[in-house]
Amino acid sequence: MNSSEAEVFRFGPFRLMPARREFYLRDVPVALGSRAFDLLVALVRRKGDLATKDELMTEVWSGVIVDENNLAAQISAIRKVLAAEPDFAASLRTVPGRGYRFVAPLEAAVEAESGGAEALSIVVLPFANLSADIEQAHFAQGMTDAVTSGLSRIPGLMVISATAAAMFEGQVDIREIHRQLGVRFVLRGSVQQSGDSVRISAQLVEGRTRVQLWSEVFDGARGELFALQDRITGAIAISIGREIFAAVARDGEARNIDPKAADLVMRGVAADSRPQTLERLQEQERLFAQALRLDPKNGDALARLARAILLQSSQAHAPASFREEALKRGAEAAERALALDPNNARAHLAMSYLHVLRGDFERSIAACERAIALDRNLAMAHNMLATSYVHLGKGHEGVRAAATALRLDPIGPQFDVYSTTMGLARLVLGELGEASTCFNRARAANPRLARAHAGAAIALAAEGKLSAAREAAADLLRVAPAFRLSETIDACLPSSPPEYRRFYEEVLRPAAVRAGVPI
Repeated sequence: MNSSEAEVFRFGPFRLMPARREFYLRDVPVALGSRAFDLLVALVRRKGDLATKDELMTEVWSGVIVDENNLAAQISAIRKVLAAEPDFAASLRTVPGRGYRFVAPLEAAVEAESGGAEALSIVVLPFANLSADIEQAHFAQGMTDAVTSGLSRIPGLMVISATAAAMFEGQVDIREIHRQLGVRFVLRGSVQQSGDSVRISAQLVEGRTRVQLWSEVFDGARGELFALQDRITGAIAISIGREIFAAVARDGEARNIDPKAADLVMRGVAADSRPQTLERLQEQERLFAQALRLDPKNGDALARLARAILLQSSQAHAPASFREEALKRGAEAAERALALDPNNARAHLAMSYLHVLRGDFERSIAACERAIALDRNLAMAHNMLATSYVHLGKGHEGVRAAATALRLDPIGPQFDVYSTTMGLARLVLGELGEASTCFNRARAANPRLARAHAGAAIALAAEGKLSAAREAAADLLRVAPAFRLSETIDACLPSSPPEYRRFYEEVLRPAAVRAGVPI
C-alpha cells in the first residue's frame, strides 16, 4: 500500500480518504456527490493555498466542457456538509473573482499498516457456497449482505462496500486483499450442505499478518435457511466487533503512545469484553471520560460512559452513598448522550438503564425498543427489555427478550447478566427448575455477580432445596456482605405494578427469607 493509497486528511471531526473515496463525520459516512468529492479533495490538498476557478474546472471536470455554474453548485454542496459543524461552516472561503481557499486547520497523514484507530476497517468477502444447490448460493449471498450490514452498525468501524468485496470472490490471498483494499481485517465464510443439515463457518483474519483471530461454526436445518441466517448474523457481528476492538486496543497499548479519542474508546470497549465487576466498570469510566476530554462531541464515548457509571450504581457490594452518587452522575451522562445524538442506539440503551433504576419500566421498554430499532443486534438492549418486562410481571415477554439477547451473544462477557435475567423471567412464570439452571450458569460464568447468587438461593429455596439455597446465600454474602434485596433493582418499588408486587410478596421475599438472603 503506497502513501497515496493510504492518504488521509483530518480537520476537526471530519476525515477525508481520497483513494477510497470516503468522507466521514465522526466515523459516520457523509453522502457527497462524485464531483463534489473530487472538488473537496482538490481544495484540501492545496492546504490553504488559492485554487483558481480554472484550475478546479480543469482538475475536476477534465476533458468535459461545463458551465461555471456547475462549480458554484458543487461548492454549495460542500458548504452544506461542512455546516453540520458550526466551527467549520466558514472553512471554505471564496476569493472574489479568483477562486477558493480551504482554510480549516488540517492534519494530513498516511495510515500505517500496523493499525490503530484510523485503520479500523474490515471487508466481508462473499461467503462461499460449497454445494451445487442454487438455493444455498442465494443464501450465501444473503449471509454476506446481512453480516456486512450488521458490522456497518459498529461505530468507528469502516466496512468496505459489498461491490468492492465482490471483486475478491474466491480469492484466498489475504495479504493481497489487504494490500489492495488497505483494510486491517478480513472476514471470510462458507455455506455447506450435509444431508438435511447446513453448516455455516466464518473466520476473522488480520490482513497484514494473516493471523486468524476468531472462528465459529453454526449448524442448522436445510429447511430453515433464512431463519438460520437471521439467528446467526447478529452473533457474528457481535463476536467480530468484540475481537476487532480488543485487537486494536492491544496494539494501542503496545505502541505506548499518547492515545487519541478513538483509541481510548476502543480500549474502553475492550475493557467491557470481560465479565462485569465494579473495578472494570470504573476502568471503562476512566477510558471513556478521557476520550471525551479529547473529543467532547464523541456521542458513542458519552453513551458508553453513561452505561458504565449507571451500572456502578447497581453494584450490590458498593456502599449506598457510592451508588447514589453514581446514579446521579450516570443520569446526567445519559441525558447528555441522548441530547448529543438522538440516533445513537447506545444512548437509548443508557436511558433504559436509567429508567429501570428509577423504577419507570414502561419508559425503559420504550427506550429499549428505540435502541433495537437503531441496532437490532444490540444484545444488551434486548436484555434490558427483558428486565423491564419482568418488573411488569410479563414473564413470557421477558423470556423471549432474554432468549434473543442470549442468541445474539451466547458466549460473550454479558452471558452471566443475560442468564440472570432469563432466570428471573422463569421465576416469574413459576418455572423453578429452569430458573435455578439459569442462575447457576450465571454464577459459573461470573462468581462475583451478586444477583446471580441471590437468584439461585431464592429459586432453590422456592423448590424446597434449602441446603443448596443456603449455600448459594453464603456465596452471595461472601461476594456482597452488605447485600439487601430491598436495595437492588429486583426490589418491590412504589411504582411496581400489582403483578410484580404479588410476585415479590409471594415468591421472592419468602424464598429469600428461607434461604438466608438479607431483605
